[in-house]
Amino acid sequence: MNTYVRIVVALLLGAFAFAVTTLVVTAGFEPGIEFSLLIGLPVGVSAGLTALFAGYVLLWHRDQAAVGEVPDRVVRLRLAALATIADFFVVTAAGVILYTLADGSMGIGLLVAGLPVTLPLAAVVGYLAAGGSHRGQGEPRTQ
Repeated sequence: MNTYVRIVVALLLGAFAFAVTTLVVTAGFEPGIEFSLLIGLPVGVSAGLTALFAGYVLLWHRDQAAVGEVPDRVVRLRLAALATIADFFVVTAAGVILYTLADGSMGIGLLVAGLPVTLPLAAVVGYLAAGGSHRGQGEPRTQ
C-alpha cells in the first residue's frame, strides 16, 4: 500500500473514532452531567489520535510483512500501537467504573486528564518493551 494511501486511511479511521467516541461518551454522560460535551471531546480526541497512530502503524506493519522481513523498528512500533489501544480501553473502562461506582469527579478526571497522560506513556513502554523480544538469545545487536 502506498504511504499516502496509508495516511489517508489512518486519518479517516482517526476521524471516525473521534466522531463516534465523542458522540457515545457525550450521550452517555448527558443524563447526569449538563455539559457532557466537555467530557466527550477529550475522550474523543484521545480515541481519534489512538486510532490514527495505531491504524497507520498496523497498516505499515502489514505491508512490511507482505514484502518479507519486517524491520525491528516496525515491530517495536506495532507493539507500541497495540499498547496504546489496550491503554485506551483500560483507562476508559476504569474512568467509567470510577464515575458510576465511586467518586464521580475522580472518574471524570481520569477520563479527561488521565487518557492524554497514559496514552503516550503506554506507547513508550510498548516500544521499549519490544527492544529485543524477537531476536534469538546470544545474537549480537547491530545497527
